Amino acid sequence: MIGIDILEIERVKNFVGNDKLLRSIFFESEIEYFSKFNNPCERIAGFFCAKEAVKKAFCCEDNINFLDIEILHKNSGQPFVVLHNNAEKLFKKNNYKNIEISISHSKTIATAICKIDN
Repeated sequence: MIGIDILEIERVKNFVGNDKLLRSIFFESEIEYFSKFNNPCERIAGFFCAKEAVKKAFCCEDNINFLDIEILHKNSGQPFVVLHNNAEKLFKKNNYKNIEISISHSKTIATAICKIDN
């Protein structure tokens, strides 16, 4: 199953400095990652797209929310997904084997794609 999302980076500018909004969507680990960059909006938009792509790969399960999906990076820089709560339960219930994510952005657009293997 595949999910994809795309977002104009301009649309997340109001996230910067809005801790309540950020914490409603992102884990502390993700927020710390964003803070490492001079322009965190590109990363925020990319992670938002990644979470949406994961939700879509699960066939738009309504009971999966943003805080069920955590995006981290390997030492190599490759992003990976850690599932929590409802997303983790659904993954196990359906005996899915693997979940992969790819995130990319330009100066104006962010995108992500997710693949879940049976």
